[in-house]
Amino acid sequence: FFLDHLPPRHFGLWINNNCERKMASIARLINNVPVPLFGTAGTAGMFVMAKAKTVSRMAGWAVPLSAGALWFVWPAVDDGWKIEMGLKADPAAAAKAAEEAAAAAAAKTVELPPDAAAKVEVAYKAHESVPTENDKMLMAAAASGDYTESQAKWEEFMVKSIRPGEDDDDDDEDDEDDDDDDDDDEDEDDDDE
Repeated sequence: FFLDHLPPRHFGLWINNNCERKMASIARLINNVPVPLFGTAGTAGMFVMAKAKTVSRMAGWAVPLSAGALWFVWPAVDDGWKIEMGLKADPAAAAKAAEEAAAAAAAKTVELPPDAAAKVEVAYKAHESVPTENDKMLMAAAASGDYTESQAKWEEFMVKSIRPGEDDDDDDEDDEDDDDDDDDDEDEDDDDE
């Protein structure tokens, strides 16, 4: 009834004003929706907009904070979800693959000739050594407890190994003489006092 009395040029203004009023009332309604911790959605929106201005300053903390959050959260995530998302290997699938590999390996048995199979059976055993004359002599000496023959061989080795005219005992005597001289010097110092 109101529309019939308006001239055609004012019809567009009425529609625009009416829509603006409806939009404003919807915005007012949304602003007054209760939100925990903030009171209303309008207050929460103002807080978020104020904090959004500081996001660029905090961008450097995004990676360390994400890593820290994952460090605490990741162990709590269910293994079934990790397997489902492909982030963890499926142990059942791994066991099935191992069984299939074992079955394939069993199907591929290699037939060896008998002489090769015999060598494989004794490959881990040590080869038997043939005792030399010295080994036989040592075993006989150990059994009897008489090592005079080995002592004679040792003396023979010593004679062959030293140079003629060299006497190792002289070095020991010189060391003892030096020690005696040091003792004499100390005695003289005690007498001077």
